[in-house]
Amino acid sequence: MSSDISYDPVSALDENEAVGVIADIFLDIRHTMKIPLVTSIWRGLADIDNSLETIWAMAKPIYQTEKVENKLKAIISKIVLPLPSSLESDELKNCELTRQDWEQISIILKAYNRSNGMNMVALHAMIKLNFPKVSVNTKSSEKINWPTLPNLMHREQIDDNTWDLICDVNSLCAPNGKKSHVATLWRHLAHWPTFLRIINKKLKPLYETDKLQSLLLKTKTELSQNGLQIEFKEFFNHNLSPKAYSTVKDYVFKETQVIRMVVIGHIIQNWIKSQKIY
Repeated sequence: MSSDISYDPVSALDENEAVGVIADIFLDIRHTMKIPLVTSIWRGLADIDNSLETIWAMAKPIYQTEKVENKLKAIISKIVLPLPSSLESDELKNCELTRQDWEQISIILKAYNRSNGMNMVALHAMIKLNFPKVSVNTKSSEKINWPTLPNLMHREQIDDNTWDLICDVNSLCAPNGKKSHVATLWRHLAHWPTFLRIINKKLKPLYETDKLQSLLLKTKTELSQNGLQIEFKEFFNHNLSPKAYSTVKDYVFKETQVIRMVVIGHIIQNWIKSQKIY
């Protein structure tokens, strides 16, 4: 599958099923990044040549610099995201989504946008700079308290009609259309098929006019030219397997992978906020 991720997020190790060292690393990832969940890149690496522990040990100090969040905000601001068309009164009336539904959807989007965005910035810098050894003198005392998120459903828990809808919205700018690996965000939003149907409708015009594609390339260029700069004196000798290395490199260098989800995720988050629904 060209330009697609080398593992399937749907079948990658479930965070709740992790044990031992892997469970400890997942917990450390959540605490370090201040996120309520572990996104698929880390779950996928857990099954690729025992690379999770090595890659996280090298990447963690980059996340701790506190420059990652600032760079993510700068990139999102620089690329200037468009807003899809507003909800019509009849769309809002007929969607049957409650205020609580919209709030939970927004929380999920914020969680994935933070996680995917920080991964995009930090792992891009790690690969581009050839695995720098970063010294971190201080740790942030800031705490982010997340509400409890709905469970991430497995494929067998999602009915076929909703799964087809998930594959449809996931196909936007994906490397292999509806046959592409499904990003985890959509599976988490499967609790609200109506929302998936609405946002698919709202995003389609941006895709059909090539605006989404242009934004992905713009983000890719911004990362390459003005990505995270880190002070360091030494490099790690990573000894990663070719598959582990290419998995991380493609994840941040190919615009159809995490860049795609960062751009689309922030567009949806901004769109919900602009609707002033809750």
